[in-house]
Amino acid sequence: MNNEIVNLKIDYEDVLVRMGANKYRTKIDTKIETSILETIDLAKKLLQPKYAISMATKKIKDNDIFLDDFRITSKDIFRLLENSEQVCGLIATIGFSIDTKISLFLEQKEIMPAFILDSVGSVAIEELVGNICNDVKEKFGPTTMRFSPGYGDWPIQNQKDFLQWLGAEKIGITLSPTFQMVPRKSVSAIFGIQKQS
Repeated sequence: MNNEIVNLKIDYEDVLVRMGANKYRTKIDTKIETSILETIDLAKKLLQPKYAISMATKKIKDNDIFLDDFRITSKDIFRLLENSEQVCGLIATIGFSIDTKISLFLEQKEIMPAFILDSVGSVAIEELVGNICNDVKEKFGPTTMRFSPGYGDWPIQNQKDFLQWLGAEKIGITLSPTFQMVPRKSVSAIFGIQKQS
């Protein structure tokens, strides 16, 4: 695992935006600012970042995309990968510890700490995924935007086969009966490596 990828900084301003604050209009009092900074420090101790990527050469049959044995039926994905022969899938998580701490805050009716930690966790997983995507770009060249099951016309039910292709269980990610990933702060996505002209 690449330490540069999983060494997450967690930007204070990004946390504010995730909390719904407008950095130009919302006045953050000193107490809240201190709470956010302390929560970022707490989150860094709780983070258990893990990720896996799979690469495959795209094959097309009957307007469906095949990545090895994994089949995707989606016009959105077909368009996304139109100019890509190589396709990358990724799965990433920051682990269970933040979920557990948020649940503990809620049990203790500490709503604001739970809300702040949830926002920090969302920023952390997005940074992890961004770091992975940047690493792929550096190694293979420009990429398309990323796309996840449950968006557009790619059904959330495809999450099961997608995660199996990615080897998600090897890094501790499973699915709930409603196809939500566990731990909660996990992301799966697909993107193409764009052809070089």
